[in-house]
Amino acid sequence: MLLFRRFFTFRGKGGFFMQELSLESNSFSIFSKNYWIEAAKQRKNTKMLVIAALITALRVIVKLPIFRIQIAEGLSVTLDAYVNSLGSVIYGPVIALMVGAVSDILGLLVTGQMGQYFPPFTLVEMSSSFIFALFFWRQRINFKKILAAKFTVNFMCNIILTSLFNKWMYFLYYGIERAEAYNLINGVRIAKNLVLFPIEASLIAIVLTAALPVVARLGIADKKYCTVERPARANFVLQIAIFTALSIGLVLLYVFFLKDIIAELNIKLW
Repeated sequence: MLLFRRFFTFRGKGGFFMQELSLESNSFSIFSKNYWIEAAKQRKNTKMLVIAALITALRVIVKLPIFRIQIAEGLSVTLDAYVNSLGSVIYGPVIALMVGAVSDILGLLVTGQMGQYFPPFTLVEMSSSFIFALFFWRQRINFKKILAAKFTVNFMCNIILTSLFNKWMYFLYYGIERAEAYNLINGVRIAKNLVLFPIEASLIAIVLTAALPVVARLGIADKKYCTVERPARANFVLQIAIFTALSIGLVLLYVFFLKDIIAELNIKLW
């Protein structure tokens, strides 16, 4: 808990503040009452609601198949995470939950998949939006925090929650035999999320680095938090290059060596 509190508290000139800081000091923790009071106030902010509507529309649009980027057989990247992370920086965790729910349902309607709707999966979209907002809203963003946010979303939402809800759906719709045949620990899902993690995190860093100054100039969010802290430009470019190379290597490893092996050796936990 101490490490968790440390990570979600702003860094000042004197280092990490361990106490819960107030809004008046321009530094406050997700563990403080003020943080959640301010987050809840965003629901009554007309500007934030307009931005939330625009982000919702964008998230629905990028769910269309035309915006799915196929990297390799069985591996694809969607643009939703980048729009999601940008919106979470602007309007915070409370509105993020609303945007996650509405964009998921509208996305299914637009793509013609409403017949496959299983309500708990909306919680996955809500959770990912909420997690991004916890890491990014009114926080000083850096590459390490982006990595931590994307890893948390991949692990908690894409692997844990999605697997649990799939198991639940199979049980309700297809019976206990089909549910028992479903592997709760899905090696293919885990491998895909690990393989795509570096490139997705790098792309989020690039998108936020490019978009947040524009957000600041438009007066949509506080300029103080509309930047991605980074080391010298050369080091930042080097970090992105390393993670991109790592992603390419992992994709090739998965496609040519791991995909079939993982499918055959998939572990069944429950």
